[in-house]
Amino acid sequence: MPVVTRRLLLATTIALVVLSGCDFPADPEDTLENARGGSLRVGVIENEPWVVLHGKGEPTGVEPELVRQFAESIDSDISWIEGSADELAPAVGGFQIDILIGGLTADFPHPEDVVMTRPYIDTEIELGGPSGTDLPDDRDGLGVYVERGSEAASLLFKKESETTPIPYNSLSEVDGVVLADSFELEALGYEPTGDILRDEDHSMGAPPGENAFLIELEKFLLERKDEAATLLTEEASR
Repeated sequence: MPVVTRRLLLATTIALVVLSGCDFPADPEDTLENARGGSLRVGVIENEPWVVLHGKGEPTGVEPELVRQFAESIDSDISWIEGSADELAPAVGGFQIDILIGGLTADFPHPEDVVMTRPYIDTEIELGGPSGTDLPDDRDGLGVYVERGSEAASLLFKKESETTPIPYNSLSEVDGVVLADSFELEALGYEPTGDILRDEDHSMGAPPGENAFLIELEKFLLERKDEAATLLTEEASR
């Protein structure tokens, strides 16, 4: 047998022996094992439509619904823990919370405590309008509907300052060109114009190093990307 072939066989054998002696991926704190047939501790940060809090009632919104389905898939009960990012992130890092939700994005400010799943859905803030809307090149004075106090309102002021904002409180007030999240455009039955002012990926958070749990959660979320998009549109329509 050639020397190179013998070396490759030896290296493969060693790798198999090493891998057979450990579980990969593994959870040092047994997060997935403890959640199966047990309890899933979920930290919730209010951020509509991702997470909607109701005082004494259980949270609703896109991500609580997805988490309920995930918990069912691993035969787990849910304990909801409400709080701010600053309050909940250290609890995730200390393995007291298993999942953190609230429409989290890549700029979440606690990377030392929270590991992000791979993004499972992408949203854009963009201009849209009724079917056939064709925006003029010269937008000086163009009226654009925008939700009061929203991120979209800030983006309109910074990047489309020649337009004239028309503030609204509810999507039902919109009657023309609007700057809104992509799922809000879909709820209106509007078409995007391709003028995207912000593009963002959304993830859920998990404890650092709990790789088996993270992979299980990621797999679940990626299989439900279409359902997540539907839930977003439904929430925007309420």
